[in-house]
Amino acid sequence: MITKVFADLTFDEQLAHLTTVAHRALTRWGYPANSHLKLLNYTENATFLVTTPEKPTMVMRVHRLAYTSRDSIHTELEWLAHLRAHTNLKVETPIPTPSGQLIEAIDTPELSERRFVVCFQFVQGESPVDSSDGNADIGGVIKVISAFPKALTLLVFRLAATVQLHVSRYRPTKMTAEDRQLYRTIGQVCATLHKAATHWQYPADFKRMTWDFAGTIGKHNNFYGADYHAPDWLNTKALATIDEAVALCHEHLQHYDRNASTYGMIHSDLRAANLLQNHDELTILDFDDCGMGYYMYDIASVVALMEHRGDLTEVVRELLTGYETIRPLTDADRKMVWTFIMLRRVGMLQSLLSRMGHVMAGAGESQSLTPEVLAFYATGTAGLAKRYCREHPLNETVMSTKEVTL
Repeated sequence: MITKVFADLTFDEQLAHLTTVAHRALTRWGYPANSHLKLLNYTENATFLVTTPEKPTMVMRVHRLAYTSRDSIHTELEWLAHLRAHTNLKVETPIPTPSGQLIEAIDTPELSERRFVVCFQFVQGESPVDSSDGNADIGGVIKVISAFPKALTLLVFRLAATVQLHVSRYRPTKMTAEDRQLYRTIGQVCATLHKAATHWQYPADFKRMTWDFAGTIGKHNNFYGADYHAPDWLNTKALATIDEAVALCHEHLQHYDRNASTYGMIHSDLRAANLLQNHDELTILDFDDCGMGYYMYDIASVVALMEHRGDLTEVVRELLTGYETIRPLTDADRKMVWTFIMLRRVGMLQSLLSRMGHVMAGAGESQSLTPEVLAFYATGTAGLAKRYCREHPLNETVMSTKEVTL
């Protein structure tokens, strides 16, 4: 008799269960059941480093529930194969089982669940770092505010988010030549992905999520339907401001062409945390969220959760400069970047909401997700929404990236 499902488990119980699933999957790939597993990351999927003296080191991804299917994972792996064959990009390489399977299913009847597991070749490297990125400062702010009496922390977090947004806007850029080159390189990665997408023959069993307005904001969005209206960390005025920005994003999208040159297969989460740098080699990781979307959405994903930066315009300019060395853009494409940045910010807020209390500390996420931390990001989102509505009205003339800010 089933008495519990995965969502009923405590965080520690969930980690223990995912580790058990990973151990059970080892023998499918011919690895000893006692191979060492190190949990690298747990946000949605659980990612393990697998080591044993008898076999090459590999990375195992234990998939989340109710997000992917065998067909959608197969589509992701077919996309990776196309990129390896037809571009110079370095991407993840899946490892087949001895029987030739790339995807295995592990059933747990007592939780009434089936989880898919995929393994990849291990890649050396570390996520590239922009030396001018001030997001690390947020950790210090959160640590200080967390020492306040509990009754005050939400209020102080909201105030801190407002102050950060205003102060950072006037902070001069500290980007080095290396930082600028990093963003140009990421822009080239985006363009190469999109150029490859225009020539890809989609597999017959193609199935991936869609990163359009509905997929990001809609009732059944890709963040498990999370809704920024649900929590109580934003007042009515702040919610109305975000609502206004979301409506404006929708209107801009209505006036933006959706065709083969603007829309296709995208990565959707090209933050530095999903890149590995090893000397001059850059490997793109985590295609788990890849799907159909507007190409400029990928540019927006690069700057997710750093939209408060005073030099964001310069970051975007470097991204687009790199992009256009591979693939041309129109004025409309450049202008729409700012709409996708706003859309992605609201989507990320909903993503944080859907993952609150279920993120492993120190695994690519800068902070534990608490109501106070979410209040900080939510208040910042409201401030960014107000700025977006002011600077990007529907009747605006097309502006260059030098002239626009968020």
